[in-house]
Parts: sequence; C-alpha cells; structure tokens
Amino acid sequence: MKLNKDLATEWWMDNLEGQLDAERKLQLDAYLKENPELAIELRETTAFWMQMENLESPAPSEAMDLKFEAMLSGYQSAANRRVFDWAPLTQWFRANWQVGFAALIIGLVIGTLVIPKPTQEVDQLAAEVQDMKKILMLTLIEKPQAQERIKAVNMVSEMPRSDEKVIEALVFTLNQDPSNNVRLAALEALMVYGSNSSVREALVSSIATQESPLLQVALADAMVLLQEKSAAAQFSKVLSSPKVDDSIKSKLESTIQTLKEI
Repeated sequence: MKLNKDLATEWWMDNLEGQLDAERKLQLDAYLKENPELAIELRETTAFWMQMENLESPAPSEAMDLKFEAMLSGYQSAANRRVFDWAPLTQWFRANWQVGFAALIIGLVIGTLVIPKPTQEVDQLAAEVQDMKKILMLTLIEKPQAQERIKAVNMVSEMPRSDEKVIEALVFTLNQDPSNNVRLAALEALMVYGSNSSVREALVSSIATQESPLLQVALADAMVLLQEKSAAAQFSKVLSSPKVDDSIKSKLESTIQTLKEI
C-alpha cells in the first residue's frame, strides 16, 4: 500500500496504541525519513497530547487585556455597594489573569455554597464567568500554534450552554483548520451540541469539505451516532469521487447502508 500523509498519520496513531504490525512500521519509518517535516509534526503533536496538562497558558495580548479589563469593570460596578478597594485587585488580575481566572471560578463556587446570595446575583456571576471563558476560547482558537487551537476547542466542555459564536468558531475550525488533529477536536466538541439542528446541518455540510480519510471516517461515525439519515447522500457523493481513499470505501459503504436503515 502506497503511503500518503493522511495514511501515515493514521499508522502513526496505530503505532502509538501498539496496533501497527512490524511490516507497516518499517514502511512508516521509511516514509517519515523521506518526509522529515511530517515526522516533526507528528512528534510535536504526540508530545503535546502527552503534556497537555503541563502546557503554560499563552501571554495575554493587548486585545485580551482590554476585554478582561472591560469584564472586571463590570464586576467593580456591581460591587460598588461594598466597602472595598478594587483597584489593586484589578491591576493584579490583569497581570496574572491565568491564575486570577481560576481563582475567580473557585471563589464563585465557594461564595455560592457558603455565602447566601440572591439567585439573580448568582446567575449573573455565573453568566459572566461563562463570558470570560468564551473570550479566552475565541482568542486561543486564532493562535498560529495547533496545540493552542486544540486547547481552545477543548475548553468548550467547560461551557454548559451553547453559544452561537462558539459554535460558528468550531464549525469554521472543522472545515478550514490546516491541522487534521484540530479538526478532529472541533468535531468532538460539536458533538456535544448534536441535538441542535443547525449543528447537525453544519456537520452534514462538512462531509463534502473533508479530504482526509481520518475526518471522513470520524464524520461517518458521528452521523451514525446522531442517526442523521440525510448524511447518506453526502457520503454517496464522497464514495463516487475519484479522490476517495480505497482504505475507507468499505467503511463509507457500511455507513451509507446503516443510515438508510435508520
């Protein structure tokens, strides 16, 4: 079997899981020697996944400073009735927003459990924390480093309510991101909103934009999981394309049949 970038990536993942036989491993090693740029990309991606929890948060840009300053101003206005000097805290938070953001969430939880507050005020604070997470996510997803964009996509799991801007960013990432790993992460994040009809339509439309066998197979599994019958027609078009990879034809045929029987 002739290797290409997508198949080599798939074999690399299989090898990491101990599922690649010796013959294919030799083929993969030879291919990566001929394609050192891909080898570097795969090693860096693997290192990222293994060290995800140890990654440092990026330094905030000037735009991020302004956004957080605006959010903090809202908190300060809401708390003017308390006798407390917020200026030093605001300055510290702007300089250490990563730690401050975590502290804010912890403080919100403790305050909710220990200090009685009107329900409306608690709901407002929770909404503002959600907005801060959204700002951070939308900022990171525009970073040039693939690992930062993956980190942004993974933040969606911390956002219990769907947001139109977040969903739009995930759909754009699924269809346009240059990294297949980032696209896969975006697909996984979008599945959280699978009950949303607009998200389902976006996933079906995305089938035609994907050229990577990895993404095509992942979308096939997603459509079966969502029982989205309308995806069968899209996969039929992919299957009839001369560019479709032979290694996934049987998978797509099986998916089409399953969707038609739903």
